Amino acid sequence: MRILVTGAYGQLGREIKELSSQFSSWEFVFTDIDRLDITDRDDVDTFIKEEMPEMVINCAAYTAVDKAETDHEAAYKLNVLAPGYLAYASKQIGAGFIHISTDYVYNGKYYVPYKESDETSPVTVYGKTKLEGEKKCLS
Repeated sequence: MRILVTGAYGQLGREIKELSSQFSSWEFVFTDIDRLDITDRDDVDTFIKEEMPEMVINCAAYTAVDKAETDHEAAYKLNVLAPGYLAYASKQIGAGFIHISTDYVYNGKYYVPYKESDETSPVTVYGKTKLEGEKKCLS
């Protein structure tokens, strides 16, 4: 299986890269901004068609929670547009797609683990953009 992992320089991407050696029968392609600008639809389409992964795992995100309150545009590009582009391009070639989200899509008022079926109600720009990105992935 050929697996494309975006956000390779981030915390989650680095962890997957470290674990990838345990799956020698799978071929991993790790990428980050220096190789692929996931906020550019044309770049994403071209890259996905050239690499032809069977699975795409999106670990990339704008994760500076506090900074997102004033840097709306960058948070929107990385957390909303980019996942949508990746999901669409993956679907076009028949690849599976995994998008990593956050518990910030909930309001944080509960002290028990959230379930995917719980009502979302983000209170920060970061949470709102991550939720919007989830919706783009599903459309």
